[in-house]
Amino acid sequence: MDGNGHATLAILIGVWATFALDVFSTLNSSPQTTEINVGKRRESLMYWVGVGSLVAVGGGLIASLVSRRVWPALVTASVAGGMYLLYVHACKRGEQSPGETTETY
Repeated sequence: MDGNGHATLAILIGVWATFALDVFSTLNSSPQTTEINVGKRRESLMYWVGVGSLVAVGGGLIASLVSRRVWPALVTASVAGGMYLLYVHACKRGEQSPGETTETY
């Protein structure tokens, strides 16, 4: 791969990593919100994390098919997997030390 190919690859990795992160921003609360409200809304919060994961990976797969390159799928799957684990960690922290929720029921 020549110098231009490496630059293009770096740009594509950044674009598709940003895409995956944007999907989570659109579809999910922050991990901090998840941690704080896990006691009342764990099922709903993690449902949307799952939806976000599928949309992010789906977008990466479509881009990989169109571009005939593995990078969009690889990057979005990596970011989605990392984000999923981050939300699982937030749930565990919230369950271990329940505090004040940001919501009133």
